[in-house]
Parts: sequence; C-alpha cells; structure tokens
Amino acid sequence: MDKKDFISTLFFPKRCRFCEKVIDYRETICSECKENIPRITGDVCSKCGCEKDKCDCRKKSSYYMSIFAPYYYSGAPREAIKRIKFHNGKHLIDSLTDDMAECFKEQYKDLEFDFCTFVPAHKSAIRKRGYNQAELMCKSLSEKINIPFSDLLQKDFKTPSQHTLNESARKGNLLGAISLRPKMKESIRDARILLCDDIKTTGATLDECAKTLLINGAAEVRCITLCVTKNNK
Repeated sequence: MDKKDFISTLFFPKRCRFCEKVIDYRETICSECKENIPRITGDVCSKCGCEKDKCDCRKKSSYYMSIFAPYYYSGAPREAIKRIKFHNGKHLIDSLTDDMAECFKEQYKDLEFDFCTFVPAHKSAIRKRGYNQAELMCKSLSEKINIPFSDLLQKDFKTPSQHTLNESARKGNLLGAISLRPKMKESIRDARILLCDDIKTTGATLDECAKTLLINGAAEVRCITLCVTKNNK
C-alpha cells in the first residue's frame, strides 16, 4: 500500500469483509473470522453442494442439475448474510461474490451459460428490506464471470418465509408462487441458465425456480449460492 492509501485508511478505516470490524490496512479479514470460515473443499456432491463425506442427500431428484457454494452456512459467512438481510449490509455483497466467482471458476469451468439470473422476492419483501440480496449478488457475480445478467423470474404472491418452515412444508410453500416474467419465454428457449441465491437450505426455493425456467423452455439450470446448509448426516 502506498502512502496515499495508508493516509486514506486513517480517515476511512479498513473493515473485515465478513463482520465489519476495523482491521489492519494490510488485511481483508479479521483474525476472529479467519478462524471461523467453513470453506467447502475437496470432492463435492453436485446435488446438495456439501463435501461428499458430509453428504446425506442420497442424490435426491431436483429440477436443477447441480449446486455449488464456497461456504457452509455457519460462522463468519452466516453472520455476513445476516448483516446483508437484516442490517442493511448490502455493501458487503460485492466482496463476497469474489468467493462465489472463484467457486464458479472451479466447479463450472468446463460449462457455458447463456444467462445468470436470481431467486426473486415478493415486492412487499423488497419494500421492507429495500433490495433483493439475491439480485444484487447475481448482478455482481455476472460481471465477474462474464455471463449476461437477466431478470427472468418474479414472485407473484407473498408466502411464509422459508426459514420458518420445516423441510416438508418448504416444498409446497412456493408452489405456483414463481413465474416467468412476461415476454421472456422466447429469450430463454434452449438456454443454459445459472441461478443465484444467497443460501441453499433444502433446495426447495431453487428447485421451484428451476422448474419454472424448464417448463418455459430452458435447456438446463445449474445453481450457485454463497452458502449451503450442512446435511444432517
């Protein structure tokens, strides 16, 4: 860091990209978060996104072909997502999508995609939060992996939050709530689509979105998120 950048940090202290604590100008992550980042490494199950030795999904069927993420939903990444969703922390998104981009380049390096899209939120949720974090992640990621961003899906009515429901209830909660935006059907015919979200828990939300895209003519849907929840093995 040159003298100009060093002086800048005196007035605008550098903060941890996960928890926002003030850190040394030479660092990007605080020491506490460094010890609490549950990275997903090694052989990964493409159906659930967990490492194969932690996988218990039994390759259950889904409309999307694969799902990958850089982190499990715990520790520092979980706290970052909470800040984004509940404490107006959208400024964290651009840095965190660097990790999603690296994951994409590792797991999808031999594949081509026509569009990058995201899990939609109902307009009431967007009014309350001020933004859809999945949309902001998708826009940031699309620039880093050079795949065109497209706003393809919409959520037509409000449903209970997925995190308040058990797995069986999640599967039916979004039934019929997701649709393709008007006049987008022709543009996605035979398209290969990358679907983005912040967290994959049971995969019910991603699956409903993937089903909608496939029904409307997409050739295949693959997913990427910042985090996946560990299976209860």
